[in-house]
Amino acid sequence: MLSEIALYGAIETGLIYGLVAFGIYISFRVLDFPDLTVDGSFPLGAAVAAMLIIAGWNPWIATGAAILAGMAAGAVTALLNVKLKILNLLASILTMIALYSVNLRIMGRPNVALLTEETVLTPWYNLDLAYHHVPVLLFVIVVAISLILLWRFMKSETGLAMRATGANPRMARAQGIATGAMIVLGVALSNGLVGLAGALFAQSQGAADVTMGVGVIVIGLAP
Repeated sequence: MLSEIALYGAIETGLIYGLVAFGIYISFRVLDFPDLTVDGSFPLGAAVAAMLIIAGWNPWIATGAAILAGMAAGAVTALLNVKLKILNLLASILTMIALYSVNLRIMGRPNVALLTEETVLTPWYNLDLAYHHVPVLLFVIVVAISLILLWRFMKSETGLAMRATGANPRMARAQGIATGAMIVLGVALSNGLVGLAGALFAQSQGAADVTMGVGVIVIGLAP
């Protein structure tokens, strides 16, 4: 029978991968851009956050840096497609493979432990809550905020332009929309959310590993 701790652990992991699903939704459904960069940007977010936390940075600032790193990875993929005219799937594969070496370079070794470091979860453990309830509470808040911001963005003028780019690029260009810029922005936002997920995953699991991104694209596509 599933124990309470195992149940909350599954919910915790599901919430983190929910952020990955949000990111993949932007690239696959909104932009119609098959993006495999997420297999590299997920551990990239974890690596950046882990190394900055070990260096003494505030965990939230380190998590913000992980988001920016993920956005940079997504922007590289999009620019390879938009500027160099490389097929979107191939461009994402190239970036994903390159990120394996980048992640190793950032961490300096295959994995980094965070068990003794202060993370975004540390202050929440002072609340009068069971230990296994804390990550779920925090991640519910993060996912809810991310969902609201994503929904508001998709209703904005820029969001509508991005949706038009994915639905019919030729029509969007005829309406004066810079479709190349929309692709770069969308794929960057997508991988920024994935980088956030990777940073939170590393902090909740107590370690960042260079192989933790394997199969993330499949998990994100499952919902």
